[in-house]
Amino acid sequence: MDNGASSSSSDARKKEKEAQRALAESFIHSGINPNTIKTPSFARLMSLLNPDFPLSVPKVEKQILKIHEDCKEKAKKFLKGFQGQITLSYEWFLLGWEWTRDYIKGPILHEDFVCLTAHFVDDNWKIKQWILGYNTDQNIPLEDLDVYHFKDAVQNFELENKVSTLLLPIEQGFDEETLAPFKKWIEEKGNNQINPHVLLIYCCADLFRLMVDDLFSEISSSLLENVRMLVCWGRCSSTNWNLMLSNLQRAVDMKVEDAFSKDEIYDDYDKPSDEEWIKIETFSKLTGCIYKVTTLVFEGEYQTSNVYFHLLAELKVMLNQELASADNDYFRGKTKQILKRFDKYWNNMFLVLATASVLDPRFKMKYLEFYCSKKEVNVEGSKAETVLDYLRNLYARCAASDIYQKPICPVATIDSEEEDEEDEEEDDYDEEQEEGDEKKEDKEGQKEEGGAQKEKEEKKPDAYKDFVLFQEFLKFEGSPREALNESELDSYLKEPVMEWNKDFKALEWWKEESQKYPILSRVARDILAIPISRATSYDAYVLDKREPPEFVLSMEPKVSNAMMCSKKWLRL
Repeated sequence: MDNGASSSSSDARKKEKEAQRALAESFIHSGINPNTIKTPSFARLMSLLNPDFPLSVPKVEKQILKIHEDCKEKAKKFLKGFQGQITLSYEWFLLGWEWTRDYIKGPILHEDFVCLTAHFVDDNWKIKQWILGYNTDQNIPLEDLDVYHFKDAVQNFELENKVSTLLLPIEQGFDEETLAPFKKWIEEKGNNQINPHVLLIYCCADLFRLMVDDLFSEISSSLLENVRMLVCWGRCSSTNWNLMLSNLQRAVDMKVEDAFSKDEIYDDYDKPSDEEWIKIETFSKLTGCIYKVTTLVFEGEYQTSNVYFHLLAELKVMLNQELASADNDYFRGKTKQILKRFDKYWNNMFLVLATASVLDPRFKMKYLEFYCSKKEVNVEGSKAETVLDYLRNLYARCAASDIYQKPICPVATIDSEEEDEEDEEEDDYDEEQEEGDEKKEDKEGQKEEGGAQKEKEEKKPDAYKDFVLFQEFLKFEGSPREALNESELDSYLKEPVMEWNKDFKALEWWKEESQKYPILSRVARDILAIPISRATSYDAYVLDKREPPEFVLSMEPKVSNAMMCSKKWLRL
């Protein structure tokens, strides 16, 4: 009798522990604060499902930490065996001081977090982004402030010989000088044969945000309020600059149509002065140029690094054209200001962006040679030969490695298709890539809807038709480069470029060609895996720093770190 009671009690404890773990996994997966257990509605739901199940925040948090430790070991093992290069990105999330706080429930224990993320392309040619650290309230020694998070992630996950690139925010003090101690440490400790020198690159979304802020800075809040009343848009508290552009452009369009003079309803409203209209028009026209490019980079599917070079070159042409046609000093000064910021970024990023462009079979060396031949845009005197030399050296180092001799073999990995379908609400690069495949499977059973969709897509305007530099490139004819030694790289460059297709997927192409180019496909994978922007989709339009998710604000640091890191590791 005693043995039976003991066994029953043991089974009950085991089931309780399993239930606590399942609840913890659910909270991690959905981004739910464990303190939700305390809410009356959740407690009532659980009592109806199982009155005997004891609800306990500490027990669930304990399971979250246990899950994190288990998953972390599996992540370390995966990364240790990964035969490719990794980019680490740094982002500081900060809770805003305006209207966002009004909607937060519960106490705010922490207002800022540093997120360290690993970016890579796995053996199935799927883009991965794994959060390795999501930390706050750290007692960091002052002398290690700039490098602590990088060093901590590298040491915890043993990435010394895999980190090739650091993706950094602009204007937070990260430069060659401040990161020199970390670069020296990892280069000596890791002895990375493929990328012996860590590259520093900077976030493209930050560039656009700062350029827009340069234009927006002289538009006062009172002027915004007056325009808001004129065109009847909602609150001025929106933190997304694309929405601000839409509203201000609407005001400019109404002014052009003389709507404010024709309709007496506007007689009682305060209207902008002539000088203020110039500021609004300047913002709308120049930000409109930036927006044309950002829609192609950030909206829709995730864009790999090969698309940035020609799109940013196009933006440079647009801004130079606006400068040439400037009809007032204010517009001219603002255009020069944002061009100066752009040129600094362009010069810092030229090598990485141009190399990625060469590994796009629609361009190869052609677009780079074309760009370098255009003296009116290539004022910095960039040389195509510099990029080709860099790529040849990178290829040579890879060719000397035994690992890079074999083509990448797709394997059964952490993401099954069923898991991806269950996870489709997540903002995951993998799911964005698979969306196109899911649509193809649905087409056969939805001919009518597919036809309507096709007609809709045909009517959608093609932004590339308005890109002056790009249209010139399509007509550009360059002589083929003679190869001295027939390596994979030389063979690739000798073949004709692909016909232009704006929906081309570089990773899919290299996956298909990996048997033909076993070494070069690995080089391409490492380069295309480099993220050029930390923010994607509509997060890229935020005017200030991005905010942390609400559920982490009232948790202990180790629990918030465990939940944010483990979300992408649950499938391991």
